[in-house]
Amino acid sequence: MKKVLTYIFLVSVISCGSVEEKKVVQDTIYPTEEGPSDGVLENIYYSIPSPIETTILIREGGLKFSSDLLFPENELMPFSKKTSTALVLGVLSTDLNYAMVYEKQKQTSRLLEEVIKLAKQINLSAVINDQTKDRIDNNINNRDSMQIIISDQFWEIDNMLKENEDHDLAALLITGGWIEGVHIACGLSLIDTSNKSIKDIISDQRIVLENLIQLNKSFEFNDRINDYIISPLTELKTIFDSIPYPIENLDSTSIKLIDNEYELGNYLTFNLNETDLNLIRNKISSIRQNILIQFL
Repeated sequence: MKKVLTYIFLVSVISCGSVEEKKVVQDTIYPTEEGPSDGVLENIYYSIPSPIETTILIREGGLKFSSDLLFPENELMPFSKKTSTALVLGVLSTDLNYAMVYEKQKQTSRLLEEVIKLAKQINLSAVINDQTKDRIDNNINNRDSMQIIISDQFWEIDNMLKENEDHDLAALLITGGWIEGVHIACGLSLIDTSNKSIKDIISDQRIVLENLIQLNKSFEFNDRINDYIISPLTELKTIFDSIPYPIENLDSTSIKLIDNEYELGNYLTFNLNETDLNLIRNKISSIRQNILIQFL
């Protein structure tokens, strides 16, 4: 299965056991003067999986669904800053995809309503609204259709942010989604300690995290975002950097960069031991807790 993630973003849809790819053309993002060039930023985006991709990998790894790992159910009040809204919207988008790929209708409906509320707060009602909810309600028993609809909506949100030149918000949308995906993976690794595929998914995030940090450093965020999100992600990178260099493992599924494209297959995996895994779990849990405490 080949993943092509250019800054033409990819939307993945599981159908008949395979992945179909739909490309959505994006505009170029505009970094700060000190940040990487547009071309470098394109390459950064290559390695950051979408919420649907992360949750599909988790499901295909044979992991069970756990509602305890979802964002807590509470009344989301309007945020004072759009950056907070985008960050939490990314988190909830991953939870929405997680519930959807496991066909959890109650959780999917609840999370969709929260995503719509947040989208309205940053003027995205044109791309996700009550009509979106009606489409999903009408296809709630068809997982393939649901994946198409929800995946499309995520990238339409991303498209609209860039059309409005809110490129920093798009970066935080991706960041929140990635944080929640790793949180779910780490939580599942505790529930099913014998499942090696989830450890491989977590260890593969080393490359993704490097690019995610570089992406966020291309923008000037407020102290709250820097102190509670960007700096802790840098600390998480230090933990990943301490993991020994990857060794060949033909029994695992991982991501590899080939000719500027990421491919999913049997390649290399990092030697992730239980000590490293606990450090990663604790740090990602702390970052997610920061979101719960500081941004709600």
